[in-house]
Amino acid sequence: MAVTGDAQGPGRLPGPGLLPAAWPLRAASMLRDPSAALTRMARRHGGVCTWNPQDPRHVFVFSPDRLREVFSRPDLFVVDSFREFQTPPGSSFDRLGAGLTRLNGAEHRRHRQIMQPPLRQQRVLGHREAVVELTERELRRWRDRPLVRLDQRMSALITEIAVRTVFGVESPERADRLRRLVSRFLAQASSPATLALQRDLPGTPYRRTMRLAEEIEATIREIMAERRRQGTEGPDLLSAMLTARDEHAPALTDDEIVSEAYTAFCHESSASALTWTLFLLDQHPKVLADLREELDGVLGGRPPDEEDLPKLELLQAVLKESLRLLPPTPLSMRYAAEECELGGYRIPAGATVFYSPYVTHRNAAVFPQAARFDPGRWRTARPTVYEYLPFGAGPHHCVGRHFALLEITIVLSMLLQRHRLSLVPGTRIDRANRMALVPRDGMPMRVLSPSSAAPAPHVRGDIRTSIDLS
Repeated sequence: MAVTGDAQGPGRLPGPGLLPAAWPLRAASMLRDPSAALTRMARRHGGVCTWNPQDPRHVFVFSPDRLREVFSRPDLFVVDSFREFQTPPGSSFDRLGAGLTRLNGAEHRRHRQIMQPPLRQQRVLGHREAVVELTERELRRWRDRPLVRLDQRMSALITEIAVRTVFGVESPERADRLRRLVSRFLAQASSPATLALQRDLPGTPYRRTMRLAEEIEATIREIMAERRRQGTEGPDLLSAMLTARDEHAPALTDDEIVSEAYTAFCHESSASALTWTLFLLDQHPKVLADLREELDGVLGGRPPDEEDLPKLELLQAVLKESLRLLPPTPLSMRYAAEECELGGYRIPAGATVFYSPYVTHRNAAVFPQAARFDPGRWRTARPTVYEYLPFGAGPHHCVGRHFALLEITIVLSMLLQRHRLSLVPGTRIDRANRMALVPRDGMPMRVLSPSSAAPAPHVRGDIRTSIDLS
């Protein structure tokens, strides 16, 4: 049995216990609002706990010290995206999910070694012009619109950026088709109805999910074939994968390129971060006014370039604080490859080990008044990677982190110089954890002039349990 703690012998995990009759209720609570369910678990049972101490197949890890154990042993706590989804071997869905988020060990290192160079900080700055161009195009669409569905518009913009920077596709029609396919696929794949009946039967959500995966794979392969015919020179990630050669790592196969291209294309986390950051600024007019003053002083109405980025100190603090309070991935998991100990507790082989940046980021010992939106805390806050992990930690941390931060920074700085967005008063905002943390029923925003001094609008919904809006 592997040991990751220093206890003399394994103890039994704390937890509420779980009578068979209570399982459906507990599962329904987790599916409906995992952030609230996990917050209750941490408050009642501590930094490492389980639903059922008699059968700890589901383990919850919130303590930074225990997270350090999990992330520092990738051979013991492995990734396996879509393990809960029964994908037929050799199917399109199986290939789409076979990228970095499912790989471990030597294969993970090989893929990451090939993927990392084009996603390093200096290389991603080469995509600045594409992000600026597409953001400008999106903002032009808002000129005569008094109201926008912010979550939808951010998702559409980030997807357009992904189509350009991942695939090198400049055709708006093809970009829109791929965006719609992936949006429908993500919605279907995360639907409780799809998960409940995983059988490829006529008329089922599962079958629709399989067919959408086939269309997405076919589209990616079409683009790959075109790139090979026309030449593979270009700044996009697909070109880099098609031409990547490394004496220490074999080139990616076409199936592997499909997997990694799809994984890189899914930028829902960036759309989530933009949506929540703009919501938080709307709820905190003083921070918004200070930020506009910084943007006016540094940029004077233009998009940021490489030299401007370090000068946007408040914008970076706002983004860090938004990612702390409302991380795009509030819940993720690893799997125990063998029986082991974690913090002195026995973990059975095959156990699902959940961790939640949403919960860990609310540790008052690390972040005083943790429910408050306070970008000023980042003047002195220096959390460890296990106390603040919006992009994960360990060998599987997000390989696209630098690009995500760049695109979010550019979009925010351009949008905030052009408009003031304000929630329609009285709107109900509830959390939903789909492929990213999103407002369950959308976020309608009024499009106002940037100098508008509108007060923070009243908001209803469970978002008020995430943030102190008093």
